[in-house]
Amino acid sequence: MKKRTILFLLILFSSFSHAINATSDSISTIYTDGEFTTQYKTKLKVSNKIANDVADYLVNDFHNSPENLFKWALKDLGLQNKSNELIIVFKSSTNDTKTDITHGIFDIVIPNFTTFGGIKVDAIVSKTKYYNGETKVTANIIYSSLLMKNALGTLTIIPQMNNEQLLITNVKIRFGWFFNLFITKNRYRSIVQWRIKKFTENFKNECLKRQKNRN
Repeated sequence: MKKRTILFLLILFSSFSHAINATSDSISTIYTDGEFTTQYKTKLKVSNKIANDVADYLVNDFHNSPENLFKWALKDLGLQNKSNELIIVFKSSTNDTKTDITHGIFDIVIPNFTTFGGIKVDAIVSKTKYYNGETKVTANIIYSSLLMKNALGTLTIIPQMNNEQLLITNVKIRFGWFFNLFITKNRYRSIVQWRIKKFTENFKNECLKRQKNRN
């Protein structure tokens, strides 16, 4: 009887552990005082060096070749000429090396309603490596002429055991007056939240591709 009990507990523990691993990816959004906060977590099995190389690649593209982001980091996000509730069309971008501020210009299209042309967005994108091995890429929107009051996004790479990395993307957005009326909680999930997840998955896939090529 005791052996059966122990066997049952082992099977139960094994099933519980498998369930935890199977649901390691998670996403959540809260809305407080006009601000949306989204967090997405996922794990991947690559070296910390490769994850950091991709982080460098992301920051470099943002500063010097933003068009290239649409080929990988922003791929399939439905931002460029797609049929969505909200379309963001990239027009131009310049990086001020003295202030490290990137000045971007976008068109925002709300299909069957209107188009806002020449929206200016200023952002500071940087990467920080900490002594504990963590790496954080930060995108701070310091000015937007219409789209939002402020926004802060971070992608954190946390080393795990067995050559794994935990990716945590945190995004806080406070929209401008017009988009605050337009983007309800449900619209936020259908317009913004899935893109946060997809962006992180694109970053993850780039890491996995590089790891595969190195093996």
